Amino acid sequence: MNSPKPIHEFPVPPITHKTLFYIHRSVNSNTVLYEVNLVSDKTIDPKNPVSVYWLRYAEKGQKRDLNMLERNFAYGVKCIPAGHGKYTMQFVATKTRQVEILMDHKGQATAIMDISGRSSRLTKIFVQVAEDGWWPKVDYVEFFGEDVRTKEATYKKMKV
Repeated sequence: MNSPKPIHEFPVPPITHKTLFYIHRSVNSNTVLYEVNLVSDKTIDPKNPVSVYWLRYAEKGQKRDLNMLERNFAYGVKCIPAGHGKYTMQFVATKTRQVEILMDHKGQATAIMDISGRSSRLTKIFVQVAEDGWWPKVDYVEFFGEDVRTKEATYKKMKV
């Protein structure tokens, strides 16, 4: 399934060999970036597999760590060893979506998940936020990726 043209245009963060994926939200251009931590032999650090942090584009573009609430209720992750240098990553916001993280044969950090029934390399998540109450709520989440076999774009929109 082809992904729709994005409604909002946001800055794309710098992509390196450690980049897994990033999150854009409808409220502003600040971006949450997910990267692997590597040890000297270029494998994923078993003690701290993934770093998650902000790139504050709506301010000066600076990097900022997640605060406690963001880490524990919104954007944080839990990683469980899955063997052979792979990890199963769970989002703290939902236990139903899991991602397998690994370093591919080219040395690129990769996040694999099911997107619309296809094994896909996750590249981006977009979160539509509804700010109509005391606490912001998620209206829907869009997952963008690439089929690991065919390299075709994959897309899924989930109403929350």
